[in-house]
Parts: sequence; C-alpha cells; structure tokens
Amino acid sequence: MPCLPHRQLTGLFFSTLRASFSSSLRAPFFSSLRALKALGIALLLSSLAAVSPSQAAERWQRADVLTDSFMEVALKREYQPGSSASLVRWQAPIKVRVDSQLGNSRMQRQMSKVQFRHLAAITGQPLSFVSSAREANLRIAFIARDHMTREATAYVGKQQAATPGMRKALREGVCLTLFKTGPDHAITSGLILIPTDYARQKARLVDCVVEESAQLMGLPNDSDKVFPSIFSDVTVDTWLSPLDYVLLKMLYAPELSPGMSAAQVRAALPTVIQRLAEQGELSHAIRRVRQGSLREWAGD
Repeated sequence: MPCLPHRQLTGLFFSTLRASFSSSLRAPFFSSLRALKALGIALLLSSLAAVSPSQAAERWQRADVLTDSFMEVALKREYQPGSSASLVRWQAPIKVRVDSQLGNSRMQRQMSKVQFRHLAAITGQPLSFVSSAREANLRIAFIARDHMTREATAYVGKQQAATPGMRKALREGVCLTLFKTGPDHAITSGLILIPTDYARQKARLVDCVVEESAQLMGLPNDSDKVFPSIFSDVTVDTWLSPLDYVLLKMLYAPELSPGMSAAQVRAALPTVIQRLAEQGELSHAIRRVRQGSLREWAGD
C-alpha cells in the first residue's frame, strides 16, 4: 500500500495513505472491487512470474521472511533511516468512536465496526464502541478534506502540526493516522482522519479504513520488502493479506511487550513464530484472515 510511514514526535506517530498509486484501478466502492479482482490477480501473478507457484505460495510463511517483515513494519521508521524504534502496541482496552461528519454515515459506521472487530478478533485485544468522546481513546473521523489540518492540529498541537513531516503528510496523503504513546511505549490514544470527499475522488475510501486501522494497532511502517501486504506499495489488494494476519498475531503475542528494543524483539520472534506455526496460524492464515473480515462482509 502507498503510505507515508509514521514519524516519532515525542510519543506521537503519524501515517498517511497516498493518492498516487493505482487510483485508476480502484472504484469508489465495493461493487467495482469485484470487477477489478481479476486484474489485481493478473498483476500479482505477473510480478511473481520468476517464482514457482509453490515458492510464491510459501515464501511469506518462512520464519526468516516473517521475522524480517515484522522488523520492517513494527520497528522501523522512514524518517529515522538506519535506526530502530521500540515496539508499540495497545495494552489498555480500545474504545472506538466513529465520528461520521460527511458521507453515508450508516455505511461508514458499518465498515468501521466490521474492520475493528476483525482486528480485535485477530489480535485478542479488547475493543468496544462508544458514543461519547470522553469515553473514547480511538476516534475514526469521516470528514471534509478542508478540515484535515484543523483536526490534526487539535490532536497534536500547533507546534507538531507545523513540522515538515506533518505538513508533507497533510499535503500528500489521502487519509491520516495519528497516535500517541505513554512512557511504557503502549499506545494511549489514536485518531484516523478520512476525508470522505477526497478519498472517494481518489477511490481510496475502503483502503483508508483497512490500512490505517491496521497500522494503528502498532505496525506503523511501510516497506516494499513486506509482500504481499497492505503495508507495501507493490501489493495490489485492498484487504488484509494472510501475511498481515500473521504479523498482527505476532505483534500481540504474549512473548512481546511495548518498549522492547529491536534486538529484544528479534530474539523473541523464533519462539513466537514456532508457537503460531504449531497452532496452525501460518498454514491456515489464508482462510482465517477472511473470517469476519470487511472483505467477507463486502462479498468479495
């Protein structure tokens, strides 16, 4: 997926979904997604032409690929090249508020609920939906593009909103994700801003919901080395891939905890991957990632 990865800003992270990638290949809503599926499969197969079918199907399941992929999306930051950050994830129960200010509010609420419940089922992270802003620690807002800067500034403050990285994110991105972490590196709050008018214009509304919500679970970086995945620009699908499913399982493994260094995470991953393999999470990921998913709900 085309996404401007997060940058750490004293406990604050952000990401965007760019508009430039294959916007001509995406229809504004679900009906056209089915029609384009064949084209997406053709593009994917052509990219794997040099690899045998068995290799193409199994490469992402290898322990070394899973380890490298996790390190890329969980521990690296594009704006800090050559360095690794600490592991971040939610520890407290997530309380989601869907704030629909523009567009089909019923559809937006349904999409958000299906997607977040799917992520909760994958990770085991407690999650509920609330109507009060005071109760919520995660807000997904469907707004007008003209309100993006105002909403982002209200969350991060004027000083952070004026940084070059944030200005670039607001200028180039279709949608924007922000989250804050506490001293223990656990995520304490999150905000997803989806400009309904602009996202529909660029045919990225569904992409915004799927990718930004997944990143807000604690996988903040994008990398073309991670494939097939919504965190990679070279992946043509809109939905969570089997690899994404396993990466989310790894992130919320009991062997890991917020604040772990890259070295600590890498040392713990063999045990995590072995356990997931024994539980059938790798061999059955293709089927399990669809269960209760937005993809299944959309009938794709």
